[in-house]
Amino acid sequence: MRDLSAYAAQCMRELDRLHIRYAQNITFAVNTRAKTRLGVCKKQGDRYTVEIAAPLLDESMPEKLLKETLHHELLHSCRGCMQHTGRWKALAERVNAAYGYQITRTAEKDELPQGLVQQPRYRVVCPRCGAVYDRYKRSALIDHPERYRCGKCRQPMVGAGIFYR
Repeated sequence: MRDLSAYAAQCMRELDRLHIRYAQNITFAVNTRAKTRLGVCKKQGDRYTVEIAAPLLDESMPEKLLKETLHHELLHSCRGCMQHTGRWKALAERVNAAYGYQITRTAEKDELPQGLVQQPRYRVVCPRCGAVYDRYKRSALIDHPERYRCGKCRQPMVGAGIFYR
């Protein structure tokens, strides 16, 4: 298991070398329950908490993915960077250019290592256009698709294909 504090310190030093000012009052934590995200930066008052999904700390996961996630969340602690636009995006591009990372707004599921993110339990497919709607929990869409329309083609979901995993 990798040491989150050591990797966080390394990422902060990299930001320091680029003169990127992030918050000084950050707490790092491992999130053992996260199923659909790699990390999160939460702000409470003037304090920040960065949570990293536990599977990222496993030795079998790419080290680069852990560092990219830490940088992504650390950049959220910079002034005016809680959103993925404007200043946050510009800072992410600076870090990417300097260190060869690929810090993005979100990670595409098909680009992540196998088993890192929970697979959806249900899949609903539009009968007209084939748009796919994945669900992790049983919901009204799963139980009563006839009450809904496709978000893409507006076709009623009557007769939609529902697949269980």
